[in-house]
Amino acid sequence: MSVFNLPRLDAPDPFADALEQYWMTGKAELELWREDGYFNTENVGWYFTTFADFLKIEKAALKWARGRVLDVGCGAGRIALYLQRKGLRVTAIDNSPRVAALAAARGVRDVRVASACERLLFRRGEFETVILFGNNLGLCGSRAGLEKMLRELARVTKPHARLLATTRAPGMFNPKHRAYWEQRLARGQEFGAIRLKLKFGASEQTLDWFWLAPQTLMELAWATGWRVADIFGDGRAEEGYGAALEKRK
Repeated sequence: MSVFNLPRLDAPDPFADALEQYWMTGKAELELWREDGYFNTENVGWYFTTFADFLKIEKAALKWARGRVLDVGCGAGRIALYLQRKGLRVTAIDNSPRVAALAAARGVRDVRVASACERLLFRRGEFETVILFGNNLGLCGSRAGLEKMLRELARVTKPHARLLATTRAPGMFNPKHRAYWEQRLARGQEFGAIRLKLKFGASEQTLDWFWLAPQTLMELAWATGWRVADIFGDGRAEEGYGAALEKRK
């Protein structure tokens, strides 16, 4: 069955809509709306890039990849395809059936529909490397959600496994975002938690995400059996920062 003939589920999936449109036409922009009205547009061509156009922080983190790899939130499969070409065995997961099907159609050999925010259907100690690029540390929407995910990823990885991630710190240093974070704190809301609405055409979906500074990542990593071995880039940069975590045992 063609990826574009998959039955549409009741829940809207603007991210899948945008990826499919880009793959067919080479052009698609996804709108990201924050709950305070701020919005940005994203050219989803980034999800189809090859190694030459990866971010510097991604290239630095990928030097740590080894063994069997779990690519969490694989999107269109750019990282999985690169690691496959490097000779690594990659299992890619995405919680969207249509996005997973697109990654498979592009050549990712082992793609599964799954969410790392839930218990994964993998045995204990299957993987040596986990990839969480594109702010996917924040997939579960909160500090507690990230802590749960890190514990689950520790379960399915071998001793001394590596977890490679790119993410963003909450933008207190950026004037156009500082007021938003200050308002959340004043309302007693969790710092780093962010609610975004994705729009593509008539399709909309609201998602909770979580951004975290390197110090917060260090604390959560240690509490869940990992340690931060290296940080790549500047947490204040627009592209965010990268991190290599190692499992402590």
